[in-house]
Amino acid sequence: MVRGSRARGFRLGFPLGLLAVGICLTASPARAQTSQDEQAIRAASTAYMQALSRGDGAALAALWTADGDIVDERGTVMKGRDTMSLTTKPAEDGPAPAAHMRDMSLRFLAPGVALEDGTVEVPLPGSPVPMTGRFSATWVKQGDAWRLASLRETRITGASGAEQLADLDWMVGDWEVVDNSDPDGVAKPTFEIAVRWNVGRTYLLRDMKITPPATPGSPPPPPIHVTQRIGWDPLLRQIRSWAFSGDGGHGEAFWTRDGNAWLARTTAVLPDGSQTSSLNVYTYDGKDRCTWQSLHTHAGSEHAPPVNMTMIRKPGRPTK
Repeated sequence: MVRGSRARGFRLGFPLGLLAVGICLTASPARAQTSQDEQAIRAASTAYMQALSRGDGAALAALWTADGDIVDERGTVMKGRDTMSLTTKPAEDGPAPAAHMRDMSLRFLAPGVALEDGTVEVPLPGSPVPMTGRFSATWVKQGDAWRLASLRETRITGASGAEQLADLDWMVGDWEVVDNSDPDGVAKPTFEIAVRWNVGRTYLLRDMKITPPATPGSPPPPPIHVTQRIGWDPLLRQIRSWAFSGDGGHGEAFWTRDGNAWLARTTAVLPDGSQTSSLNVYTYDGKDRCTWQSLHTHAGSEHAPPVNMTMIRKPGRPTK
């Protein structure tokens, strides 16, 4: 495991604490009276960061004590020297190690022993959200040099999906559209909507039955069924939804709250391969009524008119 995933991790700039150690002390505010030992630890941390940047595993290993160990956020215990010796030079086209530090503190536990605590954010390639965690690094003085004796890492996790979705609990229930008429008298589809939680309350499951208007002289068209999952995306740290239509179309949306309204920025692919995008606005009245407005921001080469509907929650328990 160390020779594979861990070695690749160092090229990307994590585990959290291993990158943090090289930055945290140099980023600490300068003190009026800086002790000689603090200066020595800063010099060691600078050497650590320089070695990490150039992928010098031997130099990194030399900054650890012989029995120094690492306990990562999963509880895996690794030898500091052995692990860091696997660090390789970053790819020329790869991202350079980087981190943002805060809440750092350095204190001496005994002569020749210092503890560094802090929080670190490490950018992840391809993700707008950094990995965040806390670390505790123990430095010990051996002769005239300061070396790392231990590193403990803890991943900071955000609220669970259920907590993030709690404000959307009002959507649960069976809904019907009561105001979907066209001002020109053109018939519109009818909608039946059922919303419920999944077992772990990590997703809202939304089922829609859309019945197109009938054409005089033709058999009734079959209804279109759309299923949607609304959940918390822990990678992007945003409420997100995925929808799949029985006719082969699919779409996704990112949700944000604006007062008593929810905005869902949606992109979709239709069965014929064309793409659309829209801004869907759900405004809840706090009881059993919701207005739903869909503003098309892109509909191929055509200009699509806005859609306005009013939904009423049916009395009784929601459909299972």
